[in-house]
Amino acid sequence: MTPGPKFDDSQRRLIWHHAAMSRLLLFVPLCLLLAACGNPRANPQANNTPPDNSGPDGTGPNERPAIKLRPGSAAGDRFRTTRTLRVEENTETERYLTESEEVTLTEVLRVDDAGRLMGVRRNWERSATKITRGYGKPEEAKGDLDGCILELTQRANSVDAKLIAGDASIRGANFLIEGFDTGLLPLDPVRESDYWVLEGSRLAGLSRFIEAMQFKIEKNKLTCQLVEATPAAARISLDWRLSGELRKAAAVMRFKGELVFDRKHGLISSFQLKGGPEGSDAQKIEIVIERRAVSGWLDLDR
Repeated sequence: MTPGPKFDDSQRRLIWHHAAMSRLLLFVPLCLLLAACGNPRANPQANNTPPDNSGPDGTGPNERPAIKLRPGSAAGDRFRTTRTLRVEENTETERYLTESEEVTLTEVLRVDDAGRLMGVRRNWERSATKITRGYGKPEEAKGDLDGCILELTQRANSVDAKLIAGDASIRGANFLIEGFDTGLLPLDPVRESDYWVLEGSRLAGLSRFIEAMQFKIEKNKLTCQLVEATPAAARISLDWRLSGELRKAAAVMRFKGELVFDRKHGLISSFQLKGGPEGSDAQKIEIVIERRAVSGWLDLDR
């Protein structure tokens, strides 16, 4: 295993925060998945839309159909997921850039009656973090799961993990069969321009990325809106606002982005959030997830 990059003592604290955020790409806490099995999402509320029994002129039926945005899989399905986390931090004297990437290939082994994942085999094709000081040459460290294959099984209140290939230590690690982004989808059918709001503990998975930067969250609200729906895909805008304390000072963070749900394959194909502290360029954060169905193990992206 390649050793991680090393810096002098004055930089260790900052690098530790960046590394902690990159590890979240692998081990988002299990509590989010457990919440998603219940009802973590508020019922969508219409926003500037005509009543269901009226059209644009107020006389005819509303012709926009309501659609369901629920993931669904079948045994034998395969999909490749690329997760990237980019954090740029500028101090008074230095710049640090952390770029983490995780590429996994997942084969569905078992699903429940609703098509939710109950058992998968996941191959970590790539897991690495690059840290750049200033604008010099980046130093790269491979993640513990790089090149490993795990079999994950959903239990009543946990996910069992079995190492099939590789030599990673997975004792005590919490794995998700589905990503935290799945928990952002609405439970009820929605129409274009409908919105739904998630707050507090319902955003536990996303919040962990920010808490790793020592941001103490006091208020936390994500507004999702169905912007466009076609037979192939649904596009949802994301507006995330957080207020709290950063390094003992009051701070507000704002992120904007988009989520795309692939209706044909029943999965989230794209998720992106960009932002940071309002009124400051000291920290710039970007979280990106790309996911697509593949026809076989050799259906490569690169």
